[in-house]
Amino acid sequence: MFRNLLYPLSAIYWTIASLRRFLYEKNILKKKRLPKPVISVGNLSVGGTGKTPITISISNYLQNQGYKVAVLSRGYRRKSKEEIIKCNNTLNAEICGDEPFLMVKKGIDVYVGKDRYKSGMYALKIKDYDFFILDDGFQHFQLFRDFNILVVDAGKPFWKDKILPVGNLREPKRFYKYADVFLITRYKGQTDVVVKLKEFGKPFFITQEKFDGLIDMDNNKIDFSSLKGKNASVISGLGNNLQFFDLVKSLSKQYDFTVEEFIDLPDHFDYKNFKFGLNKTYITTEKDLVKINQKNVYAVSYEILLPGEFYRFMMERIHARAKSD
Repeated sequence: MFRNLLYPLSAIYWTIASLRRFLYEKNILKKKRLPKPVISVGNLSVGGTGKTPITISISNYLQNQGYKVAVLSRGYRRKSKEEIIKCNNTLNAEICGDEPFLMVKKGIDVYVGKDRYKSGMYALKIKDYDFFILDDGFQHFQLFRDFNILVVDAGKPFWKDKILPVGNLREPKRFYKYADVFLITRYKGQTDVVVKLKEFGKPFFITQEKFDGLIDMDNNKIDFSSLKGKNASVISGLGNNLQFFDLVKSLSKQYDFTVEEFIDLPDHFDYKNFKFGLNKTYITTEKDLVKINQKNVYAVSYEILLPGEFYRFMMERIHARAKSD
């Protein structure tokens, strides 16, 4: 009954999202363009699909190729009031936002601000960057992008979802057409997913997950085997905590430790007033750990690996677009 009451709200949301996209795509509302290529990483739904780890992987790839890269983020839920901030290790997750500060910890230049065109122009006054990457940029129509990535969670793909608030979609499903490429995360061999992807006529690449031990608050690496025989509490504040909980369940069987409890918290949770047990061991995510100052809390080191074919496709598409302009 309650769900039926949400359908009129979904219709309103669908109309507003469609109108907003239409106004920008028809150039009625003008897009601004930065003087350097912009790569957007985003999705159609709310919740975690792996956008930030993919942003980190692409940034690292470009840096390893000798390019200067900056990520432009809105700094969701940051508590600072400045219009634009260049995040660095002397700041914290409260000032930058948890995801931008995590990227800084990974050695990436990050600028946060609501207007990402202004952030990009500000960044170019500091360094002559070769590329900008928009983290969660699929709905940031105000800025022109040279390469538009749509991240698709194979476990909950957009074509099986509904528009907010009935489902989790920010935009109608058909807006997948504005993507240059799909990156598929959390793929477990579902043949129906591949069959469906081929129907969209978009290039797609399947990613892999890498879990490389634990990280403590000082960024020291610790092997999973250190948990053997221990009890642990698992705590998470992601868009999709259940996937992280399932991962730790699997790790507990593999490395012979016991999970005492799963603490399910909202996305971007503020740990300032959370009471940690001093004699407990906690396992969390890297995004959560940057907001926690506790020696008995460890994050699972997590990385999304992108195939070399994807990077070749990305660079070819960006260079082709530059030649055509």
